[in-house]
Amino acid sequence: MVSHRSTKGASKARRDHINHEIRNMRALLPVTQEDQERLSYLHSMSAICAYIRKSVTLKTSTSL
Repeated sequence: MVSHRSTKGASKARRDHINHEIRNMRALLPVTQEDQERLSYLHSMSAICAYIRKSVTLKTSTSL
């Protein structure tokens, strides 16, 4: 039973760390604080990926 609690605690710690990093990345998005707070973690990750893709595409196209 003790190892189950340890595994459960480790899983929660990983989840907390992932959620913290998602909040950090969400804060970097060029949207208002109000809009950031409305985003779920899934929508945040989608917006973050779209923002990164656009940034990379723009950087690549301007360097040509």
